[in-house]
Amino acid sequence: MTVTNLGSTADSFDLEILEPVAGSFRTAGPDAPCLSLDDLRDGRRTWDCSPSLYLQPGESRQAVLSFEVLTTVRAYAMRAGSGTVTATVFYQSEPAGRDDFGTLFRSADGRLSPARPYVQDSKIRASLTAGDATLTRVADGHWFGRVPMTARYAGDAAHDKLWVEGVSLPNGVRVWATEPDSGPATTETRLYVPGQRFVPGEERDFDLLVVAPAEMPAGDLGAATFQVGAMYFPLQELTDADPSDNTATVRLTAVENG
Repeated sequence: MTVTNLGSTADSFDLEILEPVAGSFRTAGPDAPCLSLDDLRDGRRTWDCSPSLYLQPGESRQAVLSFEVLTTVRAYAMRAGSGTVTATVFYQSEPAGRDDFGTLFRSADGRLSPARPYVQDSKIRASLTAGDATLTRVADGHWFGRVPMTARYAGDAAHDKLWVEGVSLPNGVRVWATEPDSGPATTETRLYVPGQRFVPGEERDFDLLVVAPAEMPAGDLGAATFQVGAMYFPLQELTDADPSDNTATVRLTAVENG
């Protein structure tokens, strides 16, 4: 896109970008900070970006906007809805200019026409399987174990992260981390699934690390139930098309070393 300063003074311009497909916006250039606004329009986010657009009167400069839609490439081209870019002089509320742009997806053989309408899934389709785990004592005496898990994602509904949560845990058992590491816990019982967004049909194996206090006796600790879901800012919870496969129940056992 090209921004031209039609004014009589040098000014810096910000961009407000309404993405054409939910979850599709990536960047407005390598040095352009962007902030997602809280409002959604048909699931699409609006981004406030500040690329390097300090322009003298009459000067024009390009900014390259990047978008990505994680959907299955098909044998035919597809056409999505329109996005909108609004340029505003820094610290002013009235837009200086606005333009719409269309979105085309190439077919598997590179064609752009004829194009059929692209319809994005409105509900996620996530599933979770998990295996039983054995906890053993570590150096400081507390119990530590790994619950093997596989998270799967079908469809192309917009999401930022998948999460896994211990919805029912034996007394004293806590979720601790994931391996590979997925960062800090979002709540006392919820962690992100490692990695970024899922492509349709993708599945990921990881371990959910659980701990229990040293005073807990060895033996069968009981059943633990875990649930998978997804978040999409500013929404923390997304509706699953089939929640019946969102949970997995396993047995946890504490075994003394040696």
